Amino acid sequence: MGALLTDLLQRAQRNRRVVALQAAGELYLGYVLSHNPDLVLLRTITRQGMLTGVRSIALPEVAQVHFDDKYVRLIEFKEQHPEAVYGLPTAPDGLDEHYLTVPALLQRAHEAHQLVQLVTSNSQNDPYGYVVRLTDDELLLEVFTAFGEPDGHTVLQVEDVRSVVWSDEETRTIELLLRQRAAEGQ
Repeated sequence: MGALLTDLLQRAQRNRRVVALQAAGELYLGYVLSHNPDLVLLRTITRQGMLTGVRSIALPEVAQVHFDDKYVRLIEFKEQHPEAVYGLPTAPDGLDEHYLTVPALLQRAHEAHQLVQLVTSNSQNDPYGYVVRLTDDELLLEVFTAFGEPDGHTVLQVEDVRSVVWSDEETRTIELLLRQRAAEGQ
């Protein structure tokens, strides 16, 4: 075990911070409970920030250790805010009163200034964002990354939107990150 790896594991353990270990082709998330030149003992968590158990990992199998990167901070954020991330999903008012279509949901999202994920027919990376403008054929989406960072604007064809995700774990996490940044004045 090298000095840099030892130092990083000690920092993570001392500060009670999540690490991501890549070992034997798997990614393990968790808190370092102890470590020595043979193994590291992790209190494991899921990518949703939920504690799952304790696992030993042979240290010679560890290829990479990630500490305090964007992904690890996102997992920590979810773990620290479970009531907001995993709370009761919101839904558009009046669902039972109207014949709903994707364009109608997009219009509701625009009116409510609701962050949504748009599942499209042409994309491997379905965007998160706010519907800024909507016409019969197109929409302008203010896009955000899964880390809640602004990612520009995208124009999509309405007919390419297959599904509107109104409120799920990812959209609530992004909304919470945006509210937190706004409160901090960033």
